[in-house]
Amino acid sequence: MAQTQGNCFICGKTAGKTAIKNHILKEHNGGGESCCLIKAEGAYNKDYWLYFSVPADARLSAVDGFLRNIWCECCGHLSAFRLGGGEFGKSRKLSSLCAGNTLLYEYDFGSTTEILVTVVDEISRPAQREKARLLARNVPPPEECVKCGAPATQINALEGEALCDKCAESVEDDAALLPVVNSPRYGECAYDGELDKWTFDPSGPFPQPSEAPAKRRRGMFRSAG
Repeated sequence: MAQTQGNCFICGKTAGKTAIKNHILKEHNGGGESCCLIKAEGAYNKDYWLYFSVPADARLSAVDGFLRNIWCECCGHLSAFRLGGGEFGKSRKLSSLCAGNTLLYEYDFGSTTEILVTVVDEISRPAQREKARLLARNVPPPEECVKCGAPATQINALEGEALCDKCAESVEDDAALLPVVNSPRYGECAYDGELDKWTFDPSGPFPQPSEAPAKRRRGMFRSAG
């Protein structure tokens, strides 16, 4: 199976998941703020993936907030990180993790969405106000209407069926319809992607965070191997 393509949100490059990671580390690694390069991907559908940077001295609550906004938030559900089967508190700093560590992130303990969050490497960037900065994201996987084969725009959450706008008109309960979204929480609970502001525009421009003086620290992570 072909690897899912993604877009670099800094320069617009399109490549596969591993190639995008290498591209980010080679071409977009520089600035005064020391960060962790984080990969997030659906635990059961790895076609959904993200790369983003977060300052190494930030707490996991910053990662939680970012994942909620871009992929998960619908009804204010609880969430948690887990490492090795035990809960890993959101007050913990990213610098307490090793490069290569993978956390399980769970959002909503009813209709749970599970996401794998991996500390990939150290990276630096120009300092910015927001803790998390999106660096790359998968291209939305194509969805076909189960009834006519046209591009799907909605999902009947009760039946788990992807539908085009025309075929969705036959669904009696409008409340069962949710939009097709670029998220592993697609079709769950009442998730509609309302807080997801990160849509890729191939025409650009690709804004850069403003540079601010900061002392770069090296060697924050030891190998997990």
